[in-house]
Amino acid sequence: MTALAPLRRRIAGVDLARYAEPVIPGNRGALWRIAWHLVSALLFQSAVVLPARSKAALLRAFGARIGKGLVIKPRVTIKYPWFLEAGDHVWLGEGVWIDNHTTVSIGADACISQGAYLFTGNHDWNDPLFAFFCRPITVADGAWVGAKAIVCPGSELGRLAVVGAGGVWRGRAEAGCISAGVASPEPQMRWSA
Repeated sequence: MTALAPLRRRIAGVDLARYAEPVIPGNRGALWRIAWHLVSALLFQSAVVLPARSKAALLRAFGARIGKGLVIKPRVTIKYPWFLEAGDHVWLGEGVWIDNHTTVSIGADACISQGAYLFTGNHDWNDPLFAFFCRPITVADGAWVGAKAIVCPGSELGRLAVVGAGGVWRGRAEAGCISAGVASPEPQMRWSA
C-alpha cells in the first residue's frame, strides 16, 4: 500500500493555484535579474557574433567566475551568471542552455557541446504544491557533455568523463566514465587517459 501512496498523491493532482515562487538562496534582486535578461537576450541568446572575450567580460560583470580562453558560441542561455564558475579554456557550444538556480562549476578544458542542457532545479511531481528544489552541478576538468545531452540536478561529472550526444545523466560519473543514452549512475564503459 505504501508503494502506491506517491501514485495516489500524483493522481490527486498538483494544485498550481497554491504554487509560490521559490526563494533561491544567493539570488540577486529583481533589477539585477532584469538587467541580465536584457543583456542575455541581446548578446548571448541571439545570433549576434560577439567576441568571446567580450562575452566573458560581461559574464564577469554579472558575477560569473570565468577563467581565461572561454569559447562561447551564439545562442547560449545562462539563467544566472552569478551562479556560474568556468575554468580556463572552457567551450560552450551553440545553443547550450545552463539553467542554473544554483552553482554550475565547469572545470578547465571542459566542453559543453551544441544544444546541451544543464539544469540545477526541478519541481517535486509528488508534492501537491509543486515544490521547487535545486542542486549544484559539477563538470570536472576535461569532461565533455555531448550535443543535445542533458545533465540533471546534483550531477557530478568526473575528470575526462563523457556524456554522449543525446544522453541523459543523473548522479556521479567517475573519472574517465563514458556514457551514452540514459545513465544513472553506473558507467557503461571506462577508458584510461
